[in-house]
Amino acid sequence: MTEQQIRHRAAEESGGDHMWPLGFLGPALLLLRLLGEHPWAYWTAAVMGALGVIGAVFAIAGAGRDLVRRRRPWKAAFALFMLACGSFMVVVRLVEF
Repeated sequence: MTEQQIRHRAAEESGGDHMWPLGFLGPALLLLRLLGEHPWAYWTAAVMGALGVIGAVFAIAGAGRDLVRRRRPWKAAFALFMLACGSFMVVVRLVEF
């Protein structure tokens, strides 16, 4: 394989990990679910959830770009679904309290 073929193949297969905002959204949801009645837990979850939602906006854009370019479409579709659901649940939980 030539170097150009290797670069072309790497560009076709590139599909970044778009699930990283779940590292913020998951703990925020757990804090709201388990300790949401405590003010410190609510505000900690609000900060973590806000960081997760902001990160999810960028990750959703990247996953959408990968989906349109047909780079690992199932992985991108799964990331879109998980990030949209996680962001929605954090916002609903924060508004609920």
